[in-house]
Amino acid sequence: MDTKSEKSANDAESLRDQTPEYMLLPKMRFKLSLSEFWGDEELKNSFLDIIKRNNMAPYYQDVCQDFYWEMDANLYNEMHQANVVAWEELEAGNTNLNIEEDTKGNWRDMLKYACKIGDTDRANSIASSIFEDTNNSSGVRAEAAFCLFRIAYFKSNVLSMGKAVKNINDLMEVSCNMGSNWCCRNKLKAYEALYCLAVRNFARAVSLLLDCIPTFESYELLPFKDIVQYTVLAGMISLSRSDLDKRFNNNGILQQSLMIECSAYMDYLNSLYDCHYADFFQHLAWIEMEMKFDPLLRPHYQYYVREMRIKAYSQLLQAYRTLSLNRMAIEFGVTEDYIEQEMARFIANGRLHCKIDKVSGTVVTVSASGCDRGQPPDASCDRGLVYQNTIKRGDMLLNRLKKLGQATTHVTHKFNYLLVLDFEATCEKNSLIVPQEIIEFPCIVLSTHDFKVKNVFHRYIKPRVHPNLTPFCTELTGIMQETIDNEPHFPVVFSQFCTWLKDNNYFDPPDKSAFVTCGNWDLKVMLPNQCAIDNLPLPKEFNQWINLKEIFCISCEYFPRNLIDMLSHLKLSMTGRLHSGINDVENMVKIIQALNSIHKTQFKITNKLDKKKMST
Repeated sequence: MDTKSEKSANDAESLRDQTPEYMLLPKMRFKLSLSEFWGDEELKNSFLDIIKRNNMAPYYQDVCQDFYWEMDANLYNEMHQANVVAWEELEAGNTNLNIEEDTKGNWRDMLKYACKIGDTDRANSIASSIFEDTNNSSGVRAEAAFCLFRIAYFKSNVLSMGKAVKNINDLMEVSCNMGSNWCCRNKLKAYEALYCLAVRNFARAVSLLLDCIPTFESYELLPFKDIVQYTVLAGMISLSRSDLDKRFNNNGILQQSLMIECSAYMDYLNSLYDCHYADFFQHLAWIEMEMKFDPLLRPHYQYYVREMRIKAYSQLLQAYRTLSLNRMAIEFGVTEDYIEQEMARFIANGRLHCKIDKVSGTVVTVSASGCDRGQPPDASCDRGLVYQNTIKRGDMLLNRLKKLGQATTHVTHKFNYLLVLDFEATCEKNSLIVPQEIIEFPCIVLSTHDFKVKNVFHRYIKPRVHPNLTPFCTELTGIMQETIDNEPHFPVVFSQFCTWLKDNNYFDPPDKSAFVTCGNWDLKVMLPNQCAIDNLPLPKEFNQWINLKEIFCISCEYFPRNLIDMLSHLKLSMTGRLHSGINDVENMVKIIQALNSIHKTQFKITNKLDKKKMST
């Protein structure tokens, strides 16, 4: 092969082993939605650069609406025009989506382009058409199902990810040809592993990941580096120390990958295996942050960190019958008080088999039956173990029966009332009106005693700076111009609302009630801006709130993108129309009631206003 041909082949091989840029966007977008990255201009610029390079007009529009960014109309039009030209060329060469593997159709090009520009609706439609047509071969249908998984992963839709995995497995079971397709089965391991991570099945995930690492080819889904990192995270929590030695330390390919791709994860692995507990706690704190910023793992980071702490404590205590609290504090690099308080909590929950002797300042390890370690078990110990196991199984059965019977469990709530709030504001298509002004002000009061509606405040507002609504605003919100023409301006309505709060004693005492919003925009952005426009002080009651999305994520272990996503996840029907303020609040109330009924959710403050925006 000559030099030019060799270079071309190497370039093709390099491109094949690269993850498409657009598949990196979900993590970046998720980070930008978190308060820790709200001011990260470097991340935002990198995010937008990928959008610009790939002419992702549909995705850009969706992002601007989601984050309330001002849309660059010229940029959008330029990207949109490029999309139109590309689609015309692709559609000109496509006549039928019923395509066998050996047919030279361009549905793959159309699907690839739809994914590239972030047009997930169109991509989903094409892939679904291919998959659902049973006239297509199993290989073609599997290819479409893999794409449906990537679309679901791109949108952080765990339910659709699971559905795609099931569809591929079903295809393999019914088709002999697919059953012998090693490449397809090998690819499925990486896809299924991601789904297992999303649903907290770490044991299954690490088994799949370890199998696919030596022959990894799913670069279209995620980089190999991410696979290695996920393998360490899943293995650390689900494998015993001996299994870690056998499947990790003696795995040459994994060790080489760790050294090359992610040495920090190797340090995390070795710190626990080599019993360097102080280093392990430091690495675990870093791992916690990494998981918090990953849309796939964020719902599980608290569980993961807790279980890893228990694992570290158990590993140390296995070697001792008694150990001083001071020694444990030194080993883990923390204070005695911290060790004592945390271990006491784990002991009370039955997660650590030991007891704390406060007089001598030691930890005494005990067996599951309650006998001291080191003593030979006698008949009473055996009977005690049988008794405890029987009680434990009985408790598990009772818990299941309670769930099946939807038995109520008393949950103590900090707040007596939840004030569910959702503003609607002036807007324009493909651009941001400056300044935006509130045009609908709904609030529904929900009692945490019985989770029934107790009061409603609802007013329309006539904007002062831009008194005429745009056609897009009317279409989006359903608010007609005549609806607001005779309504008062914001200062009057806001004064009425504050009086309404005071008359009903909703903040007397201050922690009697809390506002609930769907996202942070209403009280973090819109209300402070509106008060600034009208030179009004912002009362302290509005300085903190409950973000329903974050509470939903904690309860359901799934981070929702929007209101419809939450309703769909809970299998609730939507009331009224989307972006009608009062209808949105009514739907939020339904979600809150469902979270209380199904998950016994604890509603607590999730966000506070920056101090520089606060008023007294």
